[in-house]
Amino acid sequence: MSKIRILPESLINKIAAGEVVERPASVVKELVENAIDAGGDQIFVTIKNGGKDYISVLDNGEGMSEKDAHLAIERHATSKIETDEDLDKISTMGFRGEALAAIASVSRFELTTCGDEESGGFQVRLEGGKIVHSSRMGFPKGTRITVENLFFNTPARQKFMKSVNTEYNHIHDLVLRLAMGNPFIQFRLTHNNNLILNIPKDTDFKQRIGHCFGTEISQELIECEHEESYLSFNGLISDPTHSKSSKRWQHVYVNDRYVKCQTVNHAIYEGYKTLLMKNTHPVFFFKLQLLPSEIDVNVHPAKTEIRLRNANLVHTILSEQISKQLKKKERSSFTSTGQDKKPDNQNRHEGFFNTSKQNGFELQAPDQLSPTDPDETTEQNIPTIYAETDDQLGFLPPSEPKPITKKHNQQDSQLSIDEKPPSSEEGPFRFTQSRENLNYNSEILSDFTVIGQLQNKYILVQGEQKLILIDQHAAHERIRFEEIRRQYFNSNLPTQSLLVPILMELPPHDGLLLEQYQDSWEKMGFIIDHFGGNDYSIKEIPSILKDGDVVKVIKEVLDEMAQFGKSGKLELFFDQVFEKMACHSAIRASQSLSREEMTALINQLVQHDIMLHCPHGRPIWIEFTLDELDKRFKRI
Repeated sequence: MSKIRILPESLINKIAAGEVVERPASVVKELVENAIDAGGDQIFVTIKNGGKDYISVLDNGEGMSEKDAHLAIERHATSKIETDEDLDKISTMGFRGEALAAIASVSRFELTTCGDEESGGFQVRLEGGKIVHSSRMGFPKGTRITVENLFFNTPARQKFMKSVNTEYNHIHDLVLRLAMGNPFIQFRLTHNNNLILNIPKDTDFKQRIGHCFGTEISQELIECEHEESYLSFNGLISDPTHSKSSKRWQHVYVNDRYVKCQTVNHAIYEGYKTLLMKNTHPVFFFKLQLLPSEIDVNVHPAKTEIRLRNANLVHTILSEQISKQLKKKERSSFTSTGQDKKPDNQNRHEGFFNTSKQNGFELQAPDQLSPTDPDETTEQNIPTIYAETDDQLGFLPPSEPKPITKKHNQQDSQLSIDEKPPSSEEGPFRFTQSRENLNYNSEILSDFTVIGQLQNKYILVQGEQKLILIDQHAAHERIRFEEIRRQYFNSNLPTQSLLVPILMELPPHDGLLLEQYQDSWEKMGFIIDHFGGNDYSIKEIPSILKDGDVVKVIKEVLDEMAQFGKSGKLELFFDQVFEKMACHSAIRASQSLSREEMTALINQLVQHDIMLHCPHGRPIWIEFTLDELDKRFKRI
């Protein structure tokens, strides 16, 4: 017998389904794209259990006749192309003619449609790709397709589907992306009989961004438009100072199709050039219009990747126009705000204790400290660097420093964060660090004295044969982080109820993520209720954030969770929240500190085992030996 044989039609359909139908979101994508091509301005998506059990897509488009409905469920049947030339100028979302046949082959499928209400509608049902029922019926103009029990006849494929929440998240994000590219269509998403999204018809792309992601995001973006030869685009891009730590806020549409295109993405980044900080990414929502003949969408079965015929030209135009727009924005911002900026020295003398309510943190000095001299915090000519002698650079020190001792011995060096920290006494304080972390073999234990503060950012410390610079924000952030973790795991993290709840607007996908992790947020001390629409009400917060930017903390954590936290690892979730809470409640880089406050900060720092880095990995301090400094001043 011949080894080569023709596959049966049922098996061919299931193989094709493997290319088109990866998960429930793939089904929704194909059906909604067909609805968009049908010309309707209302598309309603209904799902149950993340689309595993039930998917329905209803549109008010042009519908189909009975004959066309029968043809639509056949393989490679389409109304969108006819000849080879049509493949070079595709202007529709779909065109392959495989979707309905592939979906029907791995589900219980029902198509109900009407192209002419006077003639009536038509319905056909299939199981595993085989027609089991068809009849005429009354139905308004448009089409409804329902898909039940996806992969019921392919158990191996069914096992590869993820949890209900995961599959639902994919559909939720997909509907948002499709809605973004088609602002003139109303989209609705219902899950388990709960209305999740109801995005009305909008007048333009910016208004649609506001409905999908919140007006707070759309209002802070820079509008960017251009038209040239066969290319035109309009979009919104972020100011470089509002960049994000992830790429999840980047959306590109070419001819209204959400796509992944390396040329376009690289061109946008090229427009920012040196304006972005390391490891940050711009926010952008971009819509490009090109002649259909200039793009190839027949690259991938899912039609999410495209190829540009003249990629270099598109890249050049995009990068130049974005760069020009950013520079224009930068110039206008400089001229409008430059004269209103307050001089740094107006806030230079505000003491750390005096401003704790404004900055959301409080650093307690040891009990043995005498109160800060009032003259020290009100002196009008305190230099940025406090000098120890009158003849250094002509600066006059505000007062004679009162050194403090931090008694420390071999037992203290093993102190854990759960133990009571030792008290401080008068005398030079001690700065302890295990040399093991610095690739040394023995422990260092030396006396140090605070010299002063550099640019309200770094604390200068004098030690035996060395100078140490301590980043005050990184140091206090590490202290805060350890305090929060200790309090949390000892189940005594203090919280504070808000007399007036804080209203917070979140994009739909972030709101979804917040609600899915509701128990974890409550365990952290956050009580947050859904207020309606995209708004949430914050009723209780951890006490450490009572004066901090609570909304910013929550949004930053959600931003990271969307990239890395969906696996449900609570340890990762908690660490992300701890880091944000520590960062937003710590001393700022521009905060002026008194000498006692600097000393108290360092005394708290040495009480923790981990002293080298802040929770984000930045070094807390660096040292310069006297030999290194002497070499700098040697005669050349």
